[in-house]
Amino acid sequence: MRAGSAVDAATAVIFAIFMALMSQVARVTQPEARPVTALGLALLVVCGLAFALRRINPLLTFTLTVGTAVTYLGLRFAGWPIYLGAFAGLLALVFGVAEARVWVPFAAIGGVGVAVATGPPEGWQPAPMITIAGVWAAVAVLAARATQVRRKLAEEEAAGRVVEERLRIARELHDVLSHSLATISLQAGVGLHLVDDRPEQAREALQAIRQVSNDALAQARAALTVVRGPDEEPPQAPPGLADLDALVTSVRATGLGVDLAVDLESRAIPDVISATAYRIVQEASTNVMRHAGPGARARIQVGTVHGWLEIDVTDDGIGAAVPARGAGHGLRGLEERVRAVGGELQAGPAPGGGFTLHARLPLGAER
Repeated sequence: MRAGSAVDAATAVIFAIFMALMSQVARVTQPEARPVTALGLALLVVCGLAFALRRINPLLTFTLTVGTAVTYLGLRFAGWPIYLGAFAGLLALVFGVAEARVWVPFAAIGGVGVAVATGPPEGWQPAPMITIAGVWAAVAVLAARATQVRRKLAEEEAAGRVVEERLRIARELHDVLSHSLATISLQAGVGLHLVDDRPEQAREALQAIRQVSNDALAQARAALTVVRGPDEEPPQAPPGLADLDALVTSVRATGLGVDLAVDLESRAIPDVISATAYRIVQEASTNVMRHAGPGARARIQVGTVHGWLEIDVTDDGIGAAVPARGAGHGLRGLEERVRAVGGELQAGPAPGGGFTLHARLPLGAER
C-alpha cells in the first residue's frame, strides 16, 4: 500500500509539472487565450497533485481535478493541458468507485461543467461544447465497460483459486484418510487374529492403530486450518521426504514387506517437491496394502537424476487373487499433484506381475 501511494505521489508531481510546462506551449497555439498567470499555474499544479489521492479517495480526486479544470477554463487560460487533468480525473472516478449510482451523477455534473466552461460566456460556441460533452460521455462509458471486464476477470480468478484450494484440501484429506484407514484396517485384522493366542502382539497392533489415528487427525486438522479463518493456530508443516522412514515403518507394521532406498546426493529438495514426493509414496504404499494381496512385497526408490527427483514404487503382487487396479481417485489425485509442480507420472501393471508407479518431479519447481 505504501509503495502504491509513493508511486501515485511521484506520478502526481510529474503530471503537475508536465501540465505547467505544456501550458506555455498551449499559449503559443492559442494566442487569443489569456496568458497563464500564477493563479493559472497554481490551478494546474493542484489539478496534477490531486492524483496522489486517487487510491485513497477517488471521489475527492475527481472533485479537485474537475473543479480546478472548470475554474481554469472559466478564467480563459490556454486550455488543452487542463483537459488532460479533467479526463484523467474522470478515469480515476470510474475506476475507483465501484457503484455506478455514486459515480454516474458526479461524472454527469463534471461533464456538464467542463463542457459549459469550454464556451466563452460572452458568445456560446455549441460545437466545442457538444464535442467535449460527447467525448466525456464516451470516455466514461468505455472506462465503465473496462472496469466491469476487469472486475469480472478478478472474480473469476478468485473463484478459480477457491476451487483449486478445495481440490487441494480434498486431495490432502483423501491421501491422509485413505492411507490411515487402510493401515488401521490391516492392523485391526492382525489384532483380531492374535487377540486370543498372542495378546501382547494384539496390544502392539492396537497401539499402532492409535498412533496412526493420531497422526491422521493431526494431518487432517492441518489441511482444514486454511478454511477456519485467521484466528486458527498456524498449521504444521506438511510431511516430506524426512518422514518417509516413519511412513514405511507404519506400513511394515501391517505385515507388508517394504524396502526403502533414498539417495538424494546431499541435494536440498524444495519443500513443495518434498511434500509431493511424500504423498506419492504414501498413496502408492496404500495401494499396495489394499490391492497387492497377502505376502506381497514392495520396493520404494527415491533419488535425484539430472535435476529431477525420481520415485519408483513397485510390488510383486503375489498371494491371493489380486483385484484389478485402475485409475481411482488416489491416482487421479496424484496426477493432479504431479502436474501442479510440472512433473510426470506413470502407473500400471508391471510386465512380470504386480504393479509399478514412476514419478518425476522437477527440482527447480517453485510453486
